[in-house]
Amino acid sequence: MVDLEWYRSFIAIYRAGTVSGAARALLLTQPAVTQHLAALEAAVGEPLFLRASRRMIPTARGKELYNQVVQAIETLEQVSQTLGAGQQRPPLLRCGAPREYFQERLLPRLLSLPYRLWFQFGETADLINDLEHGRLEAVVATQQLASRDLEFVHLGDEHFILVGPTSLAVPEQLSAAATAGERAPFEEWLARQRWISYGPELPIIRRFWLQSFEHRPTFQAALVLPDLHAIRRAVEQGYGLSVLPDYLCHSSLEEGRLRQLWEPAQPVANELWLAYRRIDRNDARIRALKRVLLSS
Repeated sequence: MVDLEWYRSFIAIYRAGTVSGAARALLLTQPAVTQHLAALEAAVGEPLFLRASRRMIPTARGKELYNQVVQAIETLEQVSQTLGAGQQRPPLLRCGAPREYFQERLLPRLLSLPYRLWFQFGETADLINDLEHGRLEAVVATQQLASRDLEFVHLGDEHFILVGPTSLAVPEQLSAAATAGERAPFEEWLARQRWISYGPELPIIRRFWLQSFEHRPTFQAALVLPDLHAIRRAVEQGYGLSVLPDYLCHSSLEEGRLRQLWEPAQPVANELWLAYRRIDRNDARIRALKRVLLSS
């Protein structure tokens, strides 16, 4: 007779891609998870995974078995979590997102989710790596990366705007000429200003410059701050110019603490995506998260 723990270990390996990742997710030892898998494969009568150097790759039989049992095991776990007064524990959903986007946009939307939420902040590439290795279940990504194992759902766009302190005197004739197509004089004036950047490679600023002026900026940042909220405050206090997401600037612009210096003819935007593993597309937690994010 097949032990349900064998199925739980099998599902965890399938999602994490490694025995070590499955063991961490289940709070078990690696030998225990390996033993569960070996017992299940013996019961099935054929391998469920191909053992690669760094990843467990499901066989055709493994994929078939996963689709057969995953919904039943998830249902049993959800029922188990609701049994017994004082033992109720909502399911856990581990997510990744950019820190500032989480604070400004995600946090107000998540209150209705009936789960325990663990969030991790970082760059999209690092968060996607954790998603692929089973350390996260979902990621709000700022780019769509090529992956056979992941599915991306478009959430919307974030727009970037050029901002400076209200005390800065902008030559109106230059900005007007730039809007009319004479961009070189205004670009030269901007390049002489002090700039505040998220990193030394001028992320965000570089994207704005490429789209607005059709080449990379040649200046260096006068101040590097790896926090967009800190950059906004530094601009407000007169440290220099920067390019920031519009959702981060609405209040400051309305209250006169920032000014938008110029708006290119083609808005500079970045797509936002919800990423999750394809095998989890029918997971109740992923469906609920997707519904909340798309309905806002």
